[in-house]
Amino acid sequence: MNEKMAGESLSPVDLVCYEDFLGELEAADEDDTYIDITRTYVGDPDTEDEYLTLLADREARQGFDANGALVLDASFRTARLEAFTWILRTRKNFGFHFHTAYLSMIYFDRFLSSRYADRNYSRLVRLISVGCISLASKMEEVRVPSLPQFQTGGVTFGSTNVKRVELGILSTFQWRMNYATPFAFLRYFIIKFSRQDSPPRETVSRTVRSILALMREIHLMSHRPSVIAAAATLVVLNNSLTRTTLETQMNSIAYPGFLNIEDVFRCYNLLQQLDVENLRTPRNVNSASRSNGIKRRRLQFDKDGPA
Repeated sequence: MNEKMAGESLSPVDLVCYEDFLGELEAADEDDTYIDITRTYVGDPDTEDEYLTLLADREARQGFDANGALVLDASFRTARLEAFTWILRTRKNFGFHFHTAYLSMIYFDRFLSSRYADRNYSRLVRLISVGCISLASKMEEVRVPSLPQFQTGGVTFGSTNVKRVELGILSTFQWRMNYATPFAFLRYFIIKFSRQDSPPRETVSRTVRSILALMREIHLMSHRPSVIAAAATLVVLNNSLTRTTLETQMNSIAYPGFLNIEDVFRCYNLLQQLDVENLRTPRNVNSASRSNGIKRRRLQFDKDGPA
């Protein structure tokens, strides 16, 4: 795959963002990353296969695909890591669902891939991040914070600017904002692959953490959510599968035929390399950030624009 691995050399700015991300992931304990998978599907169990097949069909129409063109170049990687870390922290602050955070990053990835923006301009990246999570919360959450409530960490934006970004995203997506995420598939895959009707909380929590780690590494439009859900579930249940044994495992359940085994194995292999259970900050993170004198910038905006 073309995505950069967690252990590869990172730029000084990336190192700071990566350190922030690891801090958020380490702070997310089992209770925080546990989700009630029984609520992801409340219909007739006999029709669940049909329901998931419909979701998977929608994935293809929405543009999810293994696309080599969607490579995270250096500027995109730094921008989205900063955005993802902030969105992850904001999700926790407001008690949003993980589905909302994932949807926010779909918006971010797709918007920055389809529109020119200076990805090295940290203020613009944060402004787009606010627009993305604001729209995602309106789609998914019962209680939606007002725009001023998103102004956290010393960062303030004029509501006019955020609304302009929201309209730009809506226009780019032609107002089609409802995307499937891996969390819609978790109940099915965890129960099927674990062969347990009531899987342990730890299994669910670790699977969510695997999805979060994968979200950091990949352009979300380049991998179907169903593929990510299957790969994350499999790596938690058995992180030593080969291509052949993974295919055997998948064929051992009567799953709907919408999954491409090669795509699942790519994501599974990436998770193996990330070693989610033992994610550690690279040795040079703290020393590099100190030696380069990097400080987290507090971004200040006036009412309607950058200061």
